[in-house]
Amino acid sequence: MQRLTALFLGLIFLALAPPNLLAQGQSKGSTTPPPKAKSGKIEGFFGASFAFPPVSVVQQVVYCPVQGSCSVPATIDRNRGPLLGWEGSAAHHFGDSFALSADVTGNYGLGTSGFPHNAHVHQYTFLAGPQFYLHPRRHLDPFVHVLFGATHQSVSASGNSFFITFPSENWGVAAAAGGGIDAKIGSSVSFRLIQADYVMTHLGGNFQSQPRVSAGLVIRF
Repeated sequence: MQRLTALFLGLIFLALAPPNLLAQGQSKGSTTPPPKAKSGKIEGFFGASFAFPPVSVVQQVVYCPVQGSCSVPATIDRNRGPLLGWEGSAAHHFGDSFALSADVTGNYGLGTSGFPHNAHVHQYTFLAGPQFYLHPRRHLDPFVHVLFGATHQSVSASGNSFFITFPSENWGVAAAAGGGIDAKIGSSVSFRLIQADYVMTHLGGNFQSQPRVSAGLVIRF
């Protein structure tokens, strides 16, 4: 009976023991080393990005080269359209599950939804913060992060005899919360199946919210 009790307690210990403790025990009695940790490694990501920010464009339906000098009052066209672009990030790992990440994105597209679609928007974000990996030693490695930084949004000046868009340029603070899933395809290469973030910006004295998704290649150095 005592042997069965001891065996039962031993099985419970093995089931509840942390994986790193088991790996240390195996390494003492075996020549096979445990899986290497990510500590001290740099991880780079680059891929395509899709953002849907709200954009406010000052426009007039008659030719008026100087804003405010025309008898017809200007209107503000508020549009939320897809901006396509790129995203790049670098993460420094301090362990299997924790890293500090720096993220930069550039998204470009149309800023007006009516005729003749001739105002273009550029939006950049510069963010950094902690990133946590949920299953760092498995084939699929999901992660979450919270990032803080700045954003820059600009609208080009354009127009013709019927329509003009006035240029604007704004800097503001930004933050993002989200995560993604990396699929390992080699010892140092992964493919980011998706990264989805909820981005908050503060431009022109107001707060804006926008979804952003991306996908691309991850390389570890």
